[in-house]
Amino acid sequence: MLMNFWNKKIKQNLFIGLGVWIVFGVFALTGWFSGWQESFNGLIYKQAAAVAAEPTSWILLSLFFEDLILVMLINNIRPAYSLVAPFSLMMLYYGAFRIFLNFGMRLDLFYAFFLGMAVYLINIVYNFLSFDAERKKIRRAFEFYLAPQYVEEVSANPEKLKLGGETKELTVYFSDIRAFSSIAEKMSAADLVSFLNEYFTALTNIITENKGVVDKYIGDAVMAFWGSPLADPNHPVNAVKSAWEILSKLKELNAGWIAKGLPEIKMGIGISTGEMVVGNIGSESRFNDTVIGDEVNLASRLEGLTKYYGARIIVSQNTWDKVKNDFCGRLLDLAAVKGKEKPIKIYEILGLKKGEAGFKELIDLGERALSAYFEKKWEEATDHFKKLNQIDQNKMFSALFIERCRKFSNEPPPADWQGAWQMTEK
Repeated sequence: MLMNFWNKKIKQNLFIGLGVWIVFGVFALTGWFSGWQESFNGLIYKQAAAVAAEPTSWILLSLFFEDLILVMLINNIRPAYSLVAPFSLMMLYYGAFRIFLNFGMRLDLFYAFFLGMAVYLINIVYNFLSFDAERKKIRRAFEFYLAPQYVEEVSANPEKLKLGGETKELTVYFSDIRAFSSIAEKMSAADLVSFLNEYFTALTNIITENKGVVDKYIGDAVMAFWGSPLADPNHPVNAVKSAWEILSKLKELNAGWIAKGLPEIKMGIGISTGEMVVGNIGSESRFNDTVIGDEVNLASRLEGLTKYYGARIIVSQNTWDKVKNDFCGRLLDLAAVKGKEKPIKIYEILGLKKGEAGFKELIDLGERALSAYFEKKWEEATDHFKKLNQIDQNKMFSALFIERCRKFSNEPPPADWQGAWQMTEK
């Protein structure tokens, strides 16, 4: 691995090293070290009348470069091995000392040794204190929306957290309570806050237990993402797993709310996987670790489409390709979401893969219906969708396509139509 020659820590330590060099030089020029220097050189040369060279400009210049080299070495070596740096330089100095001694010339090692140890100790103490402060800062930033075990890992290894923006493949999640405004109108402010806190706590616990990060709460909506700040190769699966567990938890919550005389709620979830920018976005004093990009916007649009298709969880093509071995689902449509011209296939998650047998008839009939629809066989598609409507709990899906087939029978789409439906609402 190449050495890092310029970052925030090295820059700060260079200033500290420069300060040490200046203070050391002032003390040396004023003769403050003369007694220590004589004793030290006496030990080296095994005689009391040891050389006591004046700190000339050449000596000070060599100490400056020693200072620079030490800072670079110390800040590119693990703390446990950093003590090697000053002693390695001392061995080089001592080797030069022995060579020059053979020629009858005596070098003064006092300044090199004590400056090296001073720079080393001050750098190590500063790095320890700054690392501890950085760890506490990271803990404060993530403890409210990242699982405790991941907070520990990130704070103990801050190098895994790349501050600032970077492009990564992640999975992003949006969920929203259906008809929340009408629900909120029926509650007092105190009851509404208590209701939302219980709801958000349940969702947050599930998301963080599955390695996700709760990005933000937007009114009654929740935004979360997987795959950062810690790498998670299974981020699409963990995101969909969270969504499925949240729906299961919602049944339990609804039972408790109904018992208390509170309304039952329904929710929709949209999930998308792809490249997006992740990082700390905001001001220097207030920021949020968040994600931005087309895939984020797509996930938000998919959440909105759950109302249109009557589905509970809708995922993008990218997400489906990565989770289809763990979950069963069905193709919903070839849709161009609002703000996008290129259509994508979108899928509804029906259940876990192990329960796919229970959805086989539903999935097969849906595939036949959509195949006829995309081939512009409106009557055949209508027949299949009517049969699907009889066995599907989601009546909106089949009713939607029955209406489309009726419309296209009367007003056929263009000859180059490939089956895409342009969405006009979010």
